[in-house]
Amino acid sequence: MRAIFVAVILAAGIGLVGTSGAYAAPANGLSIGTAAANATLIDQAQRCRCVERRWNGSCKLRVCRDNW
Repeated sequence: MRAIFVAVILAAGIGLVGTSGAYAAPANGLSIGTAAANATLIDQAQRCRCVERRWNGSCKLRVCRDNW
């Protein structure tokens, strides 16, 4: 029990020390507005089908197209 407790405290300490604000997103309105304007809400789905299968049933050759 003591070993588990020490491991949890150690992991929490490493997690807190390892965090950095260097990867945070910019907080000004212009860059947020630009990112929102460039973002698309709808992604085109890509449909794939298996053409050739291996001996164990997994797909060996997959063909993907936008529209079938």
